[in-house]
Amino acid sequence: MTADEDISNPPRARPSEPSGVLVLELTDDVPDLAEVRRWTGEVLSDLTEDEITDAKLVVSELVSNAYEHGQHPLHLRLRRTRNLIRIEVTDLSPQVPVVGRSSVRVTRGRGLVLVDRLCRQWGAVRHAVGKTVWAVLDHRSRHSNTLLPG
Repeated sequence: MTADEDISNPPRARPSEPSGVLVLELTDDVPDLAEVRRWTGEVLSDLTEDEITDAKLVVSELVSNAYEHGQHPLHLRLRRTRNLIRIEVTDLSPQVPVVGRSSVRVTRGRGLVLVDRLCRQWGAVRHAVGKTVWAVLDHRSRHSNTLLPG
């Protein structure tokens, strides 16, 4: 496997790169996930309430997984096209996430099951150092030609 090789199934439809990408730099200290969700809601404020809620859930799961299982998360990146939101979390760990078994008796380990159910697709890309875990959500913006500011 080469560096930067996508280790997931090839995406059915990759979103084109919008002119704007918003990045939230992550620190060594575990962030207040409520603040990360608030930031996500603010930058996606033109979406429907349900779409914002889904994006916040996915962001929360990917960021918390990076802190729990990754090594020094670096950043959260949101990229948006006309109909898609791509959420990316990059950290220094080479270990890729695996969907666990979901059970009503288990109180932890359901995060990626949730991501898998909410998202059109998700996966991970290994880099020479670390990885990026990404997820793609559909959306129908009230302003369909709105892109994130560049």
